[in-house]
Amino acid sequence: MLSITAFSILTTLVATCAGIDCSVKELKPYNFESIKGVHTLTTLKNTPPSQTNITWNIGICEPINSIEDCPKNSDLCGITSIILSDNKDKPIISEIVSFNANLQKTYKPFSKDDKDSDSDGIIISYSGVNWGDSLVDAELKFICDKKAEDDKFKLDKWDGTKLKLTMSTKAACITNDKDKKKNKPDDNKKKPDNGESWGWFTWIFIFLVLFLSIYIVGGAWFQYNKGNAIDFQSALKEVLENFIDLLRGLPGFCREIIERFTGNRSRGDYSAV
Repeated sequence: MLSITAFSILTTLVATCAGIDCSVKELKPYNFESIKGVHTLTTLKNTPPSQTNITWNIGICEPINSIEDCPKNSDLCGITSIILSDNKDKPIISEIVSFNANLQKTYKPFSKDDKDSDSDGIIISYSGVNWGDSLVDAELKFICDKKAEDDKFKLDKWDGTKLKLTMSTKAACITNDKDKKKNKPDDNKKKPDNGESWGWFTWIFIFLVLFLSIYIVGGAWFQYNKGNAIDFQSALKEVLENFIDLLRGLPGFCREIIERFTGNRSRGDYSAV
């Protein structure tokens, strides 16, 4: 059995793609340079006969190289130490969780226009990082707050497999309208579709009205020129009456056509053989 003084220091050394960097294209719309540096968040929990201290170190736009117990070139590093009541000056490090700067990350902007969000900002995520026998995920959520002054992280969750940290900061606000449009591709696609469908309906209605107007006025003018009407007004009246009679007979005409094609015509019209 290993004693508490000999707990293993577990680190993550998985490296794949690019590290977190203020110059990556996903962060260009934001001003992360304004919060550049190593940020620290500490939580202390009473676990008699000791206290458990977890300190998370987050490197914004630079790796963590200044923290002694964190592996070099880390983006994110959590150190768990045990403080014994009879030896408070010498805490015992029991766990170290490290996310290397070379780990692949995903960048997900969010907006007030989204159904599940009431703010703007971006989420930086790490997924499936090896930590001993476990896989650990991490999520850094940066919320746009133009009135924020302290730029401090808040711990939302840490259960040994999932870490969630949140910061409300001006750095997560997009000030360029062009960049805002780029970060909302789904919304930009939906709006033209809706406008286009209503546009086709409107144009069909306009063409139908124009066609009927031309038919009625043209018919009246034709009748008047042939001398079949005393004046243009009477010719127009005659054409309108004919057009109304046509509309009245249209349902019966359509019904007869349908009966001919479907074979539902009544046999009462024919004499028995």
